[in-house]
Amino acid sequence: MSVLSLLLATAAFVLLGLATDAHHRRRFGACPQAKRRRTLRTGGWLALIASVLPAMLARGWIFGPILWVGAIMAGAGIAFLALNFIPVRDARR
Repeated sequence: MSVLSLLLATAAFVLLGLATDAHHRRRFGACPQAKRRRTLRTGGWLALIASVLPAMLARGWIFGPILWVGAIMAGAGIAFLALNFIPVRDARR
C-alpha cells in the first residue's frame, strides 16, 4: 500500500509539472493549451488526493498521515528529477 501511495504521488507531481509551460514545451515541443493544462492539473490533484487512502490503509490514522507526507515529498523529488534530468528524445533524428 505504501508503494501505491508513492506511485500516485509521483504521478500527481509529474502531471502537475507537465501542466507548466516549460516542462510541457521541453517534453512535447509546444506549450499546453488551456484545456490540456486544466486536464493535467485536475488529474494531478486527483492523484494527489487518491494517494492519501493507501497511506491510511497501510499505517492507520496515526502513522498514515506521516507516511503520506513522506510519499508526497519523495514523489515530488522523483518527479523533479525525472522532468529535469531525464533527456528528451529528439523527434528530428
